[in-house]
Amino acid sequence: MHQLGLYETQTGVLLKEQMVGEKQNELSIVEEFLTPHWVNGRIISADAIHTQRKSCALIEAYGGFYLFIAKGNQSTLAQDLQLFFAEPPADCRDWRTAHTGEKGHGRIEQRDLVATTELNDFFASTWAGVAQTFRLTRTIERKGKTHQEVVHGLTNLPPAKASAHDLLRLQREHWAIENRLHYRRDVTLREDHCQVRKGAAPRVLAVVNSFLLGLLDFCGVTNVARAHAAL
Repeated sequence: MHQLGLYETQTGVLLKEQMVGEKQNELSIVEEFLTPHWVNGRIISADAIHTQRKSCALIEAYGGFYLFIAKGNQSTLAQDLQLFFAEPPADCRDWRTAHTGEKGHGRIEQRDLVATTELNDFFASTWAGVAQTFRLTRTIERKGKTHQEVVHGLTNLPPAKASAHDLLRLQREHWAIENRLHYRRDVTLREDHCQVRKGAAPRVLAVVNSFLLGLLDFCGVTNVARAHAAL
C-alpha cells in the first residue's frame, strides 16, 4: 500500500493520510492535503518531488508557508540556485549564514546554511511569494572518510519570520518524518514485513499504527522499540 501522509513534527501526529491508487501518484492527490484547513498558519515541507509551482501558489494563497528543496524534477530552478550560490555577485547585499555541528553515533556532522533575498525578484513571477532562497551543506565524517551533500531550496518565509538559523532548524526538523514516522513504522512496527494484503485490512492496520505512534509521542515515549518490546 502506497500512502501519502501529512505529519506534524511538533506533536508527532499524522494529521491526514491518503492511499495512492494504482493509477495515481503522490502529485495527483497532493491537492487534497493543500487545503485552507491544513495549510493556514503552518510551515509545509516535503520531499523534492513536491517542489511544484502550483503547490507553492496554493500554500501562499491559503496563508501557509512552504520550505522546499530543488532537485532534478525542477532542474532549471536547481541550476539557477546552484549558479548563484557558487558565484554570488560582488554587490550581493544579503548573505546570511548559520552553522551547527554535533558528534555522535561514530560520526561528526556539520551543517552550514546560507540564505539570501537577492533572488526574490528573479523568481517572483514563477514561484508564488518567494521570500528567501538558501543553500544547505551537510558534511559528515565517519571512520576517517568525509561525505558532503549540498542542496538548494526556497521558501516564502521572510527573514523576519525565519532567520538562517531558523531555516537550518526547520530543514532538519523535516527529517522527523523519516526518523520518527517512516522508520518506526517500517522497522519497529515491522510494516515492511507485514503480509496483510486483502481487502481493507492494510488500510486499517496503517491507521492503527499511525494512532499508536501518535499516542506514544503524546505520552513522551522516545524509544518506541523498547516500549514495543515491553508490551
